[in-house]
Amino acid sequence: MTSLVPAAQSGSTPVLAEGLEAYVELMRAGARDPADTLSAQRLRSDASAAELQCPQPRDMQTFTTFIVCEGQEIAVKVYRLGGRIRRPAICYFHGGGFTFGSIESFDAVAAGLAEDTGAVVASVQYRRLPENSYRSAQEDCYAALVWLQEHADDLRVDPSRIAVAGDSVGALLATISAAMARDRGGPPLVCQLLLYGAFAMQPGRSAYAKSRDPLLTPERIDSFIGVYRKQSDPNFYPAPLDLKDLTGLPPAIILAAEHDPLREEALEYAERLRESGVRVEVSVASGMIHGFLRARKMSPAADRHMIDLARRARAYLDIGAER
Repeated sequence: MTSLVPAAQSGSTPVLAEGLEAYVELMRAGARDPADTLSAQRLRSDASAAELQCPQPRDMQTFTTFIVCEGQEIAVKVYRLGGRIRRPAICYFHGGGFTFGSIESFDAVAAGLAEDTGAVVASVQYRRLPENSYRSAQEDCYAALVWLQEHADDLRVDPSRIAVAGDSVGALLATISAAMARDRGGPPLVCQLLLYGAFAMQPGRSAYAKSRDPLLTPERIDSFIGVYRKQSDPNFYPAPLDLKDLTGLPPAIILAAEHDPLREEALEYAERLRESGVRVEVSVASGMIHGFLRARKMSPAADRHMIDLARRARAYLDIGAER
């Protein structure tokens, strides 16, 4: 397995938006010998998460609870601004290549979504690979989405205003959760927020080999795709670009990044959604790399993209709001 944050190839680093250099250096500083155990790499990632956390509003309430499932529990970290009103909700799935990432290490993104949209955000600790199957991870995400609707009263959530969101492989999980909700008669969704998503999971794409992203290198992409394909189920939902039927999915807001090797597949997926009659909004963040919203503490440009994403999301989340 590759190290948590491999070094960029010499001379390949592109010109980055303001503040991203500090983020890249922070991620590299946290990297360790690839011989480290997976447990050690995850521990270090969670332990360093505080360096990415932004100050939260004084009335932001956060707590971690657990979804009871047969044979397991699913941890969910909930973010909610104060007040007794019923708010919209976002079921959020973190990134990390299915192998890394957690509700702790992606706190900055989940908290930002809650603060800037005003929605209750439920950040889900789905089972990770390689010790679990991809299907287990996906079923956890869908179970959390159903749980969010079922406990709308407890969470003071409006069950008619629920969205899914995810970044990187979390966007894949959000997309498939939306398809599962459509196919299983699950919670109706007002929109999907798909942030620099992994929509292909196909090895050998030319965009991967030509990556100039200082953190998401070709080797790292190959590692994550290899784990996913080894642990995937051919009889279960495939990656979004391989879904045969995209009709009936909720509107999608897709945010891509200029220097992200996954940008190409995000644009491909957006086009497929349009062809299927799904409303899509797409933007490509200039000067940005994969995972850039985690850099909002040190990058004013990244923070502005979070604010703009929230503004567009509110157009869907606020429909039918109680006045």
